Amino acid sequence: MDGFLDWWDSVEEWLTGLSFVPQVLVSVAVLIPLAIACAYLLNMLVNGFFWMWDRVRSTGTDGED
Repeated sequence: MDGFLDWWDSVEEWLTGLSFVPQVLVSVAVLIPLAIACAYLLNMLVNGFFWMWDRVRSTGTDGED
């Protein structure tokens, strides 16, 4: 874990040493794909949850008559 934290500190130091425009460009180049990946993963989890919930409802195992 110390190795990762040391690496992250060096990346943070490098990024804060840049001027504003390169900081924004690097941040956008990293954050947009990361946000898309997180949204895709969340979408898959929600779809899986509702697929399972729909299967339980359609089989009638939730206690309803």
